[in-house]
Amino acid sequence: MRFKVCIFSVVFFVLTLSVFAGVEEGSSDGQIVPTHADAAFIIAKYSGLFDRYVSHDASLNECVVFLNDHGVYFGLLEVLSGKEFTLKDCARVMGQIRLVFSGEAEYVGGKVKLPKDIDSWETFCIMNEIRFVEAYEAIRTAVRKTGEIGR
Repeated sequence: MRFKVCIFSVVFFVLTLSVFAGVEEGSSDGQIVPTHADAAFIIAKYSGLFDRYVSHDASLNECVVFLNDHGVYFGLLEVLSGKEFTLKDCARVMGQIRLVFSGEAEYVGGKVKLPKDIDSWETFCIMNEIRFVEAYEAIRTAVRKTGEIGR
């Protein structure tokens, strides 16, 4: 049952971000790309996954602290330097969220670690039917539509 709730939560996350961001056809890539700050802000506040725990008026710092406290890792340097949030980063974050929600998370240094015998977060997401590509595109679209979300 927990697994079904987790899958539902991830699908709900993707759908919520799609609605939040809207559909934007014909936009040119490369103009505004999401940063780690943008992703942390969107995931914590607007994904629908953490509404009970993160206030709608939470600051970027509060969002990052909340996610890191639960093992969903957002590095300080990446957040503060404006480093691009990539598809690979999105797979890691979505995979970490899945493991936290399912109760299967194992932690190393406060971060949810990749399960044994899995070679990458992308592989983990594919094996567990986590729609990380759609989540990433929804984050990109939200940033393109609204500009600098978490900066």
